[in-house]
Amino acid sequence: MGRRKHVWHSNFYGIFIIGEQIRLQMQQQGLIRDRRYHLRKFKNCFVARDAIDWLLKMYHVQSRVEAVRAMQILLQNGMIHHVVDDHEFKDQNLFYRFTFDDDTYKLNKDLVSLYRGVIYYRKMKSESEVLRDFYHKGVLYSEAFYGNDAVDFIVATNGNGDRGPVVADFRDLLERNIIKHVTDDYHFSDDRLIYEFSLDFNRPCLLHDVLDMASDHKNSTTTTSSSGVEDVEERNSNPDLESLPDMSSSLTISPAQRPSIDSAMSGLSSSPESNAADGDSFASLGQEPKSVLVRPVTVKELENTSSPYVKKTFKIQCDEMGFGFVLRGSSPCYVQTVDPLGPAAVAGMKVRQFISTVNGQNVLRMDHRQVGQLIAQQTQINVTVLVYRSDAQRM
Repeated sequence: MGRRKHVWHSNFYGIFIIGEQIRLQMQQQGLIRDRRYHLRKFKNCFVARDAIDWLLKMYHVQSRVEAVRAMQILLQNGMIHHVVDDHEFKDQNLFYRFTFDDDTYKLNKDLVSLYRGVIYYRKMKSESEVLRDFYHKGVLYSEAFYGNDAVDFIVATNGNGDRGPVVADFRDLLERNIIKHVTDDYHFSDDRLIYEFSLDFNRPCLLHDVLDMASDHKNSTTTTSSSGVEDVEERNSNPDLESLPDMSSSLTISPAQRPSIDSAMSGLSSSPESNAADGDSFASLGQEPKSVLVRPVTVKELENTSSPYVKKTFKIQCDEMGFGFVLRGSSPCYVQTVDPLGPAAVAGMKVRQFISTVNGQNVLRMDHRQVGQLIAQQTQINVTVLVYRSDAQRM
């Protein structure tokens, strides 16, 4: 699941970069302009047939059919749309518009963040000296910037003097992997820490490239078995899980046949009999599992806004056997095990994630038994976890 999500983000970002370059090039060539049809004015739009002529002339595609397919991918990813949303992309005299040009991109949170990133990048590059080369621990980072310098510049550009929203914007960019700390050690902070853009907004590309990206994404979702085989293989290859008891005997497709690792290990089953075990079944077997954490982490560290942890939220629906994950730890508690075929795995939960909130309630200062009891009372939970940033990028 994590691998598929990573592929989706990588391809979506690549499609965005190509689409934005096409928008700028079409704008420079005068293809995007106000047009009239039946006495009605349509602002900042282009004619599909003219756009395809231009794409062929500029060698962005090799045929008109290829052009239609590529532009349809931009449409499906929210970058363009028919001016009155009546048509898919067609090789006809129809008007289309880039969503950036009419602000409809704001309906898509991913596009909002990406456009914010590219706008910040262009402003910082063309209107200031915020972006520059840095040597850090013997490594040269080109077009990097100090966090507080970037905030200073954007605040001055906006003209409202409020640093809070700008810092929040940069933190969102980091959580979406649009910017990063140069060594991945810190979240974004209004301080003299060095950051850089993770995406190359200026890399040379052709519209044809989106066909390969869309194909990669399709293959990543269709070749992965819905039975969770990939998750099992990923789990078995993870050295952090080698010390855990073998659970292969419980990896069956049917929830009714899947033994509840919740009741056996953490009391997260909805069954009262299961809760009575209170997560100590391993003690009776004399093999308390080794923690999957690489090192101890404190609540104070997780709450520090400069720490390299980002938030992820999952909606998990309990099945007949429970929620399908095991908690350990006493403030903060963390995910020790995830059943690869359980609801938690389907939602995207992974080991080593720290439980921050459950249905809006802060649980950072609760131990795993208290959190388990809270969860066991529910049939559906919204769980917010804190994930180390490098781990979040692989999700």
